[in-house]
Amino acid sequence: MRYSVTIGALIAISGLVLLWARVAGQTFAGDLLLNLGATVAGAVVTAIALQPLIERAQTPEVVVHLTFPQARFLDSMSDTAGRIKIMGAWPYGMEPALRRAFLEVLHRAVNARVPVQILVLDPSSDAARQRTSDMGGNQDASAAIFEVLLAFRRWSDALSANAARVFELKVFSALPPARLYLAGNRAICSFFGDADNREGSNVRHYETTTLSGLGSYVNDAFDRLWDSPETITLTEHWHVPLHVDWPPEISSSSSPEPDRRVGYAVTGGGLFLSDQQLLFDLGQAAVTRPHPGGIDVPVRLHHRIVGFSWDGQRPLRLAAFDRARDPRADAVTAAMNMKYGDEGQVRRSLLEIRPAPEPIR
Repeated sequence: MRYSVTIGALIAISGLVLLWARVAGQTFAGDLLLNLGATVAGAVVTAIALQPLIERAQTPEVVVHLTFPQARFLDSMSDTAGRIKIMGAWPYGMEPALRRAFLEVLHRAVNARVPVQILVLDPSSDAARQRTSDMGGNQDASAAIFEVLLAFRRWSDALSANAARVFELKVFSALPPARLYLAGNRAICSFFGDADNREGSNVRHYETTTLSGLGSYVNDAFDRLWDSPETITLTEHWHVPLHVDWPPEISSSSSPEPDRRVGYAVTGGGLFLSDQQLLFDLGQAAVTRPHPGGIDVPVRLHHRIVGFSWDGQRPLRLAAFDRARDPRADAVTAAMNMKYGDEGQVRRSLLEIRPAPEPIR
């Protein structure tokens, strides 16, 4: 306020001095007053130009919020023409009470071609189980993340082709060093703790910019995690790519497709698939090549699966999963339902990928 009053006073003084100089005419006093008025006017222009820089210098580099400033972040998302980045176990905005407003703002952003990158914790990872422990064990982080990913899938499926091009979501398996909520160059960061809750209402959140030390550090951590080969796309989260090595006699008789992308779930260290066509083809192979214990065929994965107990070296075999007799059936069904939603009246066709037995020496 005092700064603005001073600027106003200088403007008034410079105007009066210049007017006085005009009245004085071509005299020494007139020339002196004219130069003085110009000097004062120049000082005013300089002060006006410097005011935003002065105000910025007086603004603290980091503003601390005792709870997550959801409305403030939504405003930043609405105002930015730059990139939006979110990193955490799952976005605070996907909490049921906040979801509608968050997705509406996100929808407007992608429709305006604002690039959006979201990193969500893999619900099958050890880090997700750690988050359950951090929250006191009263809430299941894995179940919450599965539900959030299903909601994102339904939401993103309804996007236009142009909007879908600028929306990216990836799933990571290692707990990040911090959370990040970035819109343009404004960033809100917080750190994971042993007692923070899912709404972020008992955690300190630090609002800053990407030019600050904290903002730059967390933004760089986001980029490293985003580019990590261990981080998978949302498509890869829903469907795992694999290659089935069908035996020659089966390939020649029914010509089943070797390369597939199938639904999958991980539980108890096992990897289970849900794909009706793949189970049918495996059944046809069993007819062509009968085996007393049921047929299994070699299969190759394109990448490691979080939670699957496999060293990445031993050969893998694909076999049907017996829901009627296998004691793991309830756990496998529950894992599939948690990831993809309840199966309803039509039961899923289940298979299992397992490491081949080690050779007897």
